[in-house]
Amino acid sequence: MNLNDTHSFMKEAVPLARKLEGDWAVRMKMALNTVIVKHYFNKPLSLENVNALLRKGVSYRRICKHYGVGRKDIASLKG
Repeated sequence: MNLNDTHSFMKEAVPLARKLEGDWAVRMKMALNTVIVKHYFNKPLSLENVNALLRKGVSYRRICKHYGVGRKDIASLKG
């Protein structure tokens, strides 16, 4: 991720965080995670993207459902 990606994520996350209620830091963290997960879901299925999504807390079930693949297909990416 480079500086331009970070700026674009923040541009999307700030309006989303303003719509939420509660502490600003918590709202911003939730909005930023949502934007980053959406960014990785727009990329094609690869081992790097799956690992990045898992680090962000996305479940295997959600990844499989989004890409329309099974868990065995994700395991086959690992080799």
